[in-house]
Amino acid sequence: MKKNLCRLLSLSAFLLLSGCAKETSVENDARLLRVKFHVTANGESLKIGEEYINTFGEDFRVSAFKIYVGGFRLENENNGIVAALNDAYFLLDLSKENSLVTDLRLNEKPFSRLVFQVGIDSILNVSGAQAGALDPMNGMFWTWNTGYINAKLEGSSSFSRNDDKAFTYHIGGFRSGEATQRIVRLSIPGQQEWVLEKSGYTEATVSIDIDQWFRSTHDLPISSVSNMMIPGPVSVKYADNCATMFNMENIIRR
Repeated sequence: MKKNLCRLLSLSAFLLLSGCAKETSVENDARLLRVKFHVTANGESLKIGEEYINTFGEDFRVSAFKIYVGGFRLENENNGIVAALNDAYFLLDLSKENSLVTDLRLNEKPFSRLVFQVGIDSILNVSGAQAGALDPMNGMFWTWNTGYINAKLEGSSSFSRNDDKAFTYHIGGFRSGEATQRIVRLSIPGQQEWVLEKSGYTEATVSIDIDQWFRSTHDLPISSVSNMMIPGPVSVKYADNCATMFNMENIIRR
């Protein structure tokens, strides 16, 4: 009995030490991938308050644009997932330049795609208000609906159906039939493979094309919908369009 107990304790200690060694190895082996998001309209950098024309010929000015991204991982064409950072969410906010730069610590393995989720998953949506990027103080939480706004676009247009010519889009919803989370897969330009280096860092520039908000998978002109602030079929259409806004412009070593 004593021998068996000793063996069990020795095995437990071995597994504990092995687990610690593995965790330390992963941490020491982490490489830095910096993702810079570049918000555009009409092929130019989008600036708050400036006028742009969408593909329907409608003028618009943006006063606020925020969108959640998270669940970052790297994928290889042949081997599937090669590195993942599943627990982190980031709030991209056009009014805060620093929020458009995201640093990820991932392992060194060849990859050909950057994959991430747009929006907050259903588990967090039913877990109440969170902290950090998910803090309700960021203005991305529906207290009345107990859930997160995945993407927000506000501004004005002469084509708005509102008396004040404003438009307001708060896109969210996580229940079956109205889920607005989407997975985005971006291939490296040139269909090449990439390896994160231990020295320096790798920088990937990802553009977010606001033109796609209004017209891509679905046609959603401002003159047709000037307000959307509840979950439902129309929010699902905006979520489909949001997933098409992202494109990897380039990837370089720094």
